[in-house]
Amino acid sequence: MKRKFMMLSLLISGPQQPSNDIDVYLAPLIEDLQTLWDVGVEAYDAYKKEFFNLPAVLLWTINDFPAYGNLAGCTVKGYYACPYCGEDMPKCRLKHSKKNAYIGHRRWLPHDHPFRTQKQPFNNKHEREPPPNPLNSEAIFRKVESIENKWGKVKDKKRKKRGEKKDDDDDRVWWKKKSIFFKLEYWKYLLIRHQLDVMHIEKNICESIYGTLLNIPGKTKDGIKSRWDLKVLKIRQKLAPDVKENNRTFLPPACYTLTKEEKKRFCEVLKSIKVPVGYSSNIQNLVLMKDLKLQGLKSHDCHVLMQQLLPTALRSILPDHVKYAIIRLCFFFNSLCATVVDVTKLDQMEEDIALTLCLLEKCFPPSFFDIMIHLTIHLVNEVRLCGPVYLRWMYPFERNMKGLKAYVRNRNNPEGCIAESYIAEEALEFCAEYVSNMRTIGLPPGHVETSSIDKPLPGGKFEHVDHSLIHQAHLYVLQNTEEVQPFIRFVNV
Repeated sequence: MKRKFMMLSLLISGPQQPSNDIDVYLAPLIEDLQTLWDVGVEAYDAYKKEFFNLPAVLLWTINDFPAYGNLAGCTVKGYYACPYCGEDMPKCRLKHSKKNAYIGHRRWLPHDHPFRTQKQPFNNKHEREPPPNPLNSEAIFRKVESIENKWGKVKDKKRKKRGEKKDDDDDRVWWKKKSIFFKLEYWKYLLIRHQLDVMHIEKNICESIYGTLLNIPGKTKDGIKSRWDLKVLKIRQKLAPDVKENNRTFLPPACYTLTKEEKKRFCEVLKSIKVPVGYSSNIQNLVLMKDLKLQGLKSHDCHVLMQQLLPTALRSILPDHVKYAIIRLCFFFNSLCATVVDVTKLDQMEEDIALTLCLLEKCFPPSFFDIMIHLTIHLVNEVRLCGPVYLRWMYPFERNMKGLKAYVRNRNNPEGCIAESYIAEEALEFCAEYVSNMRTIGLPPGHVETSSIDKPLPGGKFEHVDHSLIHQAHLYVLQNTEEVQPFIRFVNV
């Protein structure tokens, strides 16, 4: 999806985000969408050379998870953070970490799976509950139909002065408002209304993994509070903090704890990786060997690290069961983001991700399992209903917003700069359609540099290969080619 085919239909002024009040700004857009559905617009068919009426429908929205809650009207944190599970969401309140941990993914396993009867590795309970049934669109509409929207942000102090109390109704806790999108006649009949963004989910999970393994301050999910939570939950008592006589606390090493030598080996692998131009950022510049940590990774860097580089860097470190669980998660994202999706394998992917999350629960502390980890259980269902991920993730839109931010010349009036530059670009793009031999705006040229063709990667070396080694390589390729297998005869000597 290129910039040429994107339309800037709404520009909300800052400096603060509107959060739940975004419906006020979306009202003109909803009116246009209603017109496109009820009346349609007159369009021209260049093939038949005639005009026709073209109706249009809004399929879904795509945004990060906080904006998901603002548009859908549901909460994205707390006890009902998952928009699919709702009140039946598996959760656990961590006393010392003071946050919710979304564990309990054994519910998605088959009823006869041995993990359901294991107590100590999980939460000291047998799991007999089935997976929660997500509400359909019409059921959600019935829940929010009676909610009266109140615009504006009211602080708790003002609410106390007015004598108002917070509404503790369960429906109002899960659903904060009735989304303005329900004004569209067809909205309550759609199977998927708001998409979970795989880009941000993958980025947050990747940061949690390497932040915990390298024990990076601010990104690690392990610490003294998470260890005290293990003691409260009565699981993995060997990892409980040990308070010494001098009031110093010792944290026993866990199965995912890396020594300094292992951290150095992990960083050296990433430091030595060289990738082609345009594949990703220069990973070498993101590795700090002095502090043994990763810094400055963008969303696409986490995408490449999660799917390609992390399994390679973990081969020589970590115990087998921890390494196996993390690599399974990497392979899941690799299969999920494939350009071609085999529909017959989606059920198996759902079983695999449920088992992978259970394996991670046996290795990592409950504080590791935030809402991003839990949302992976619902990604396969969205692929089943909406198609491949690469057609509906945030990468092209984030890239387009980078171009819009570049329009800002006067920081006192950024909205005006963006609006003026965007209108000028649309005018130039319209004129470019009627000028021959002119590059179209919004369609970048290819990134292949003809000057660098037939040249090795930086640091490459030429080596002379003798004929015997060439014959061995040729024989190896033939023996491992599927088309040649029927013609190979094995002779027992």
